[in-house]
Amino acid sequence: MSEVPILGSFWTLAEGTAPTGPDVCARDIRTRIETAARAGFTGMGFWHTDIAAIKEHTSLADVRKMLDDNGIVHVEIEWLNEWFRTDERRVESDKWRALLLDAAQQLGGRHIKIADLDNHDVSVEQMTPAFAELCAEAADHGTNVVFEMLPSQFSSLPSLDLVLKLVEDSGASNGGVMVDNLHVQRCGIGFDELEAKLGASNAVIAVEINDGFLGTPLKFEDTVINRRLLPGDGEFDIEGFLHAVWNAGFDGPIGVETINEYLRYWPLETLAEVSFAKTSEVINAARASWKGK
Repeated sequence: MSEVPILGSFWTLAEGTAPTGPDVCARDIRTRIETAARAGFTGMGFWHTDIAAIKEHTSLADVRKMLDDNGIVHVEIEWLNEWFRTDERRVESDKWRALLLDAAQQLGGRHIKIADLDNHDVSVEQMTPAFAELCAEAADHGTNVVFEMLPSQFSSLPSLDLVLKLVEDSGASNGGVMVDNLHVQRCGIGFDELEAKLGASNAVIAVEINDGFLGTPLKFEDTVINRRLLPGDGEFDIEGFLHAVWNAGFDGPIGVETINEYLRYWPLETLAEVSFAKTSEVINAARASWKGK
């Protein structure tokens, strides 16, 4: 077990799925929840297209009861892109926005995860009013909004300074940043900087980890869709990363997000058991060596 709550992201626990498709899990949601709980997870992630598919057969009220009955108390809702646009892309984004806000409210979501994937033309100043508006809507639904920081190849906000500026300039107390150790590394952010800037901010913080190999070229396939490893299976300094976020004051669940071209074909039961075991081992070791502040 883990002394720190662990949240299994959608991609970690949704057997047979990938960001490039299929992005709806064939296993029923009750089985997924019960399997995650048996493995030791106390948190789960839900993906927008999968939520829509679940609703075709099961009410979100029933899903919430399944979560409660199985001790899943930390819920992540994702994923929203193009929320800052003013053209036709915003129309499609707004459809998912409504679904995610409703799901967050009904499932007791801790946060909704958003990003600006493939944005290279809209600045942080232009995005800020849209972020403030989204956060206000999320507050009405009882949840937070966390912006996932991505490297410059994929985003116009590839630094902690820019993401925290977005949050702070919006004035939204329920706005924040998702820090993924892979993206922190790819953005060139050191642990001292991470600790200092998160610690000085009032932003909501969400954290997720995975592993990989140092020096791997920054490519979409490596960073986003195929080659993330389970914690402990690569070369990343996960311990240093966790110490930094804990020193900054974070005390919430640690998400594990492993998107891998081979792991996605493991049976759900194996995915849940192995991912929890490896993640808890890494987190427990980091906790044991953490001196705290």
